[in-house]
Amino acid sequence: MKHLSKVLFILLIPFVWAEEIEVSAKELIGDEQRKLTQLKGNVEVKRAKDNLKADEAFIYLDSNNRPNRMQAIGNVRFWLTLQDGRRIEGRANEALYLPSNQEYQILGNAVVKEIAKNNVVRGDKIIIRYKEGFINVLGNEEKPARLIFKLEKEPK
Repeated sequence: MKHLSKVLFILLIPFVWAEEIEVSAKELIGDEQRKLTQLKGNVEVKRAKDNLKADEAFIYLDSNNRPNRMQAIGNVRFWLTLQDGRRIEGRANEALYLPSNQEYQILGNAVVKEIAKNNVVRGDKIIIRYKEGFINVLGNEEKPARLIFKLEKEPK
């Protein structure tokens, strides 16, 4: 029981900064010495209106047991509400979240869609800065970055 309480402590420490986060997976592994929490199988992370699903996820802690990086790997899908209220959704092979500057890095076959306007960006790497409403799309030699957007009709 003592070991289980340590695992839960390590698992929950990263989320004390958020109002409420629900994490579920087939398996949760906490490693206090490596300051790492691993979630395996049908990973789902919910926070307010935000949601992320992946095959596997890792939460890396700094020396003060605060999250300094979160990584989701395999079949990553997400739904986020930006600071300005815009809703986006996306998918990729991998996603990183850097809490220090609230930056998401969407990696490998990355697609992000603004739901209300049906705008879509595709690239090898997409960087989203949550607070700023900033997005940067990077392509590669084989697949350039792409933006697809719908023009609103002008009134007659």
